[in-house]
Amino acid sequence: MYVSDKSLNESITLEKISKLQNENKYLKDEMDEESQKFIQTISVLKREIEFYKNNTDILNREIKNLKKKQRRKLFTS
Repeated sequence: MYVSDKSLNESITLEKISKLQNENKYLKDEMDEESQKFIQTISVLKREIEFYKNNTDILNREIKNLKKKQRRKLFTS
């Protein structure tokens, strides 16, 4: 009976190891997928930051020009 219990324990242990390996593989795959999504999100955000940074520069120049025009009007009127 002891021999039978030993083989049963080994079988249960192997089954647990197999389950853990499968879970580990699944988690690694999930982590890789989420990492790729994260990298893509960062890339999109960087592009958007640059876009708004450039637009801010343009708007600041326009505001500066408008202020100059207003000052000229005040002095020339």
